[in-house]
Amino acid sequence: MNGAGGRPGDGTTGGDRSTFPDAGLRHDALLYADDRDYRAAVAQFVEAGLAAGEPVLVAVPTDRLSLVRPLLDPLDGVELADMAVIGRNPGAIIATTLRSFVHRFPGRRVRVVGEPLWPGRRPAAYRHCVEHEAIINLGLADQPLTLRCLFDRSRLPAATLDDVARTHPWLVSGGVARPNAGYRPPRAVLRRLARPLPPPPVGVLTEPVRPDRLSALRAAVAAVAEAAGLAAERVDDLRIAVTELASNALTHGTGPAVARCWAAAGELICEVSGPGELSDPLAGRIPPPVASVRGRGLLLVHRLCDLVDVHVADGATTVRLRLELPAARVPVPRSAPDAAQRGFVRPAPL
Repeated sequence: MNGAGGRPGDGTTGGDRSTFPDAGLRHDALLYADDRDYRAAVAQFVEAGLAAGEPVLVAVPTDRLSLVRPLLDPLDGVELADMAVIGRNPGAIIATTLRSFVHRFPGRRVRVVGEPLWPGRRPAAYRHCVEHEAIINLGLADQPLTLRCLFDRSRLPAATLDDVARTHPWLVSGGVARPNAGYRPPRAVLRRLARPLPPPPVGVLTEPVRPDRLSALRAAVAAVAEAAGLAAERVDDLRIAVTELASNALTHGTGPAVARCWAAAGELICEVSGPGELSDPLAGRIPPPVASVRGRGLLLVHRLCDLVDVHVADGATTVRLRLELPAARVPVPRSAPDAAQRGFVRPAPL
């Protein structure tokens, strides 16, 4: 389909023109077909930004760095980042990268081109990437940011491209960003993604969340993590994250909460669940005002962990954090091909 609705088309032809409004967020998607398209898309976006006097950030996965670096090395005003590092947890990208880049240049418009969802990204991150794209439209709506997201149309599944269209207000075709008729309101997308979490396995570590038991809770989850092979520095991250979740439950919850921890499918998983509803989708994504003494706990959890799930149902909230275990400690059946060999594999349709 063309850029006026449905899925994005080829955005690498022609200049970087648009029908964007004059102020606020400009969030679009561009689909590329091959390396040549990719280089052209990045080059055109960067050149347009420099011509307008705008600082530019190029955030691409590790294997794309060598492809775009030759385009950028001679240019002033352009920064390069590894999306596989800064976007390890999609839930942290807004606070640690997008919003912080905007705030580094007060009074100026900035632009970012990135690839948050690429072939080979682990399937567990998929829903979090879609959430991230939807929440951008809520949390950064008033920011002077032009954000272009790149997607591989030759290797990503068709259903993934449908989600791309739902979460981007503009689609690029023929070098022009146009309003997208397939775009859906962010909260509608988030409601669609809100599914119950798989229940914990039977017999996992279960601890009450009480003020007098926080030290014991930290020690218990650290023991599970160490036994599973989690690296020492990541065990420290886990201790901090669990403390923040427990403190939030004690401060904002309306009744007794419980913490659980276990290792499964190459991950160390820990959750805190209790009565009380966390209804703000921006919680943990946007830093609170500087003068605020609250609101930073979940933000820190997102920064420390690989993935963070928040599920609200029946008057209760469960926050589940996940840390990847070292590959050497995770048995993989011989019949299961590596995700990188398959390309990106989307889980069951949302």
